[in-house]
Amino acid sequence: MKNLVIAGLFATLAAGTASAELLYSQSFEDPSYIGGKYFDTGDATVFHWLTNNAGQAAVNGDGFNAWYSPYSPASVGLTDGDYVGVTSYAGNVGAFYDGTQGYQMSDTDGVMGLDIDDFGAGVNVSFAIFINSTGYENADYLSISYGADVLLQLGDGIDNGLAMETAAGTWLFIEAYDVTGNLSISFSSNASTEAVFIDAINIWTGAIPAPGALALLGLAGLASRRRR
Repeated sequence: MKNLVIAGLFATLAAGTASAELLYSQSFEDPSYIGGKYFDTGDATVFHWLTNNAGQAAVNGDGFNAWYSPYSPASVGLTDGDYVGVTSYAGNVGAFYDGTQGYQMSDTDGVMGLDIDDFGAGVNVSFAIFINSTGYENADYLSISYGADVLLQLGDGIDNGLAMETAAGTWLFIEAYDVTGNLSISFSSNASTEAVFIDAINIWTGAIPAPGALALLGLAGLASRRRR
């Protein structure tokens, strides 16, 4: 699996800082998150937090919550049923970055957002994202931020000349250090082929682990919080 490392907000941490402590890890592997197509029961003409529905793919879970905002009062949003939320379908991605499940946003007919809980100031974050390669229109966009810091922003048809769209089996791996606030990913599209997938979110504090060391951090002490 090929990783494209995006340098986002790298900050130099002094040598000799405290050992890394993993605060949150989410790869969406809980089997209870899997379900059918998601139908939003909220009002598609106004901003609102999404709710999980029985038998449908989970859009909310441990430490993550989703929301919807319309393009305009005429937006149909996710009320017509869309493939969003936790999924095990790997037809687009080839294989998920970590495990057999990930989080999908597609055909949002408005803006869908995924917010991760706030773990305080001066934390480090890493995650993987897959941007399906297709014909995006000018109104489609992807925005990823951590608090006030913009980690990635793709507009005017997503690609914007940056060749960020990825083929099956290729994930973008994003890391940011010494950030404050919370991770927020928002996506706007109007077709099922216009899709992004998120996987392997890790938030930690302390010294920056060596490559691959996140998996070795003490999971027994993992403190995951769910807060909207």
